[in-house]
Amino acid sequence: MITLNLLAVAIGIGLLVTLLVTEAFGIAAGGLVVPGYMALKLVQPVNVAITIMVALVTFAIIRVLSNFIVLYGRRMTALCIITAYLIGSLIELAIGGGIALDSLQLARGTLSPDSETDALNQLAADPVFVEIGVIGYIIPGLIALWFNRQGIMQTLSALVVTSVLVRLVLIMLVPEALMAYDSGQITLSTLFANYLSGSAP
Repeated sequence: MITLNLLAVAIGIGLLVTLLVTEAFGIAAGGLVVPGYMALKLVQPVNVAITIMVALVTFAIIRVLSNFIVLYGRRMTALCIITAYLIGSLIELAIGGGIALDSLQLARGTLSPDSETDALNQLAADPVFVEIGVIGYIIPGLIALWFNRQGIMQTLSALVVTSVLVRLVLIMLVPEALMAYDSGQITLSTLFANYLSGSAP
C-alpha cells in the first residue's frame, strides 16, 4: 500500500498554483513552497497569525538594518531567513512549543448520563497538548523576503489566494488524506468548538 506524503503533495500543488498566479497577476505568494505549507495549516489560525507576525517583525528589522548595511541578493535572503528563524525559535522557546490543557477543564460541564464513562476515561488521560508556533522553519523568512521585494499587501493577498486554492485542490484530489491529517492535528479552534458543542476532545 502506498502511503501518501500529504506535505509533499501540498508543496507540489502549491508550486503549480503559485506559478499560475504569478504568471497571471505578476505577484508572488512569499516563495514557491510557502502556499503548500500554509494550505495544510489553515485550520490553525493561531499558528498562521504567529507566522505572519514573525514575518512582519523580521521585515521591520531588515528595513532598519538596511539603513546601516548594504543588503541585496543572497545576503538579504540569508539575513531574512536567519532573523525569522531566531525570532520564531525564541517564541517557541518562550511558550514551550505549545500549551498543555487540563482534560478536566475541557470536560467540565460536559458530562451527561450517556457520556459519563467516556468523559471519566478522558479525565484519566494525559493533558491535551496543543502545538503553537511558527509554520515551518524558513517560511516566515521567505514571507518577510517577499514583503521587502513587493510589499506587504501584495504578498499577503497572493499568499491568501494561493493557500486557499491549494487547500481546495487538496480537498478535491485527496479528501480522505486531508481529513485524516486535520483530525490528527489538535488545535485551539477545534478544542473551543468541542467545548461549545458540549463534547470532550
